[in-house]
Amino acid sequence: MPELPEVENARRILIRAELPGRAFTSVRVGWGNSVRSPSVEDFVLGLHSRRVEEIDRRGKYLLLALDSGETLIIHLGMTGGLSIQPQTQAADPMVRHSFALDDRRELRFRDPRKFGHLWLTPDAGQTLPDLGPEPLSPEFTTEALAAKLAGRNAPIKAMLLEQSVVAGLGNLYVDESLYGAGIHPLRTAQALDNGEIVRLQESIVGCLNAATAQYDRARDAEWPDPPSALHTWTIPRKDGESCPKCAAAIAGIRVRGRGTFFCPECQKESC
Repeated sequence: MPELPEVENARRILIRAELPGRAFTSVRVGWGNSVRSPSVEDFVLGLHSRRVEEIDRRGKYLLLALDSGETLIIHLGMTGGLSIQPQTQAADPMVRHSFALDDRRELRFRDPRKFGHLWLTPDAGQTLPDLGPEPLSPEFTTEALAAKLAGRNAPIKAMLLEQSVVAGLGNLYVDESLYGAGIHPLRTAQALDNGEIVRLQESIVGCLNAATAQYDRARDAEWPDPPSALHTWTIPRKDGESCPKCAAAIAGIRVRGRGTFFCPECQKESC
């Protein structure tokens, strides 16, 4: 599932492909349920002749600011991906939506499982859900994380998956962050001491920066056809594989229904 590094990679791909400055000449919506607001008809009409001015990201959401003052918001869902290709190039059959550009290219939204979402809105802040601090921004401090976790009796794994706590984290990078911090995924959020919260904040930032850097290197090496999904974590995601740090067997459990991997030696529940 695309998480912050994958969505940030998509943003940087679109910028490098020079989408800012280009205008939409037509829009094809192949799966109407993807459009959350407005109606599909108003969505298509609202994008016609609109120019993309800049591309930002908030958590797992891409925000395309348009010259109309509106914002095209894209959520990639479980398996979605974006590319810009010549209109003459045959599209992948899993491309659900196409946005023709004024330079004879297309922004294509590939979404095999149809879990992606689209919005065209005059107020992105009102449209997006409640999102916590961006983990790669200065606002994501140890104090900010501690405030979000204070008094919460839920497992720390479940807490970090809440987008209102930290924006952009998903299952993979939460496991990676907890592994890097040496914290068991079932520890309750309120039980973490200050030293553990410091380690966790640093681990979140570190693993996301490492993943983003890996995408940057791959994008430079493989442009103009860069990868959209890479193996950017260090903890094995298979029950019984060896921990890279201590060689103990990795354990797999479920936390609030989510598959979770950790090292029983490096991440002791009793700590």
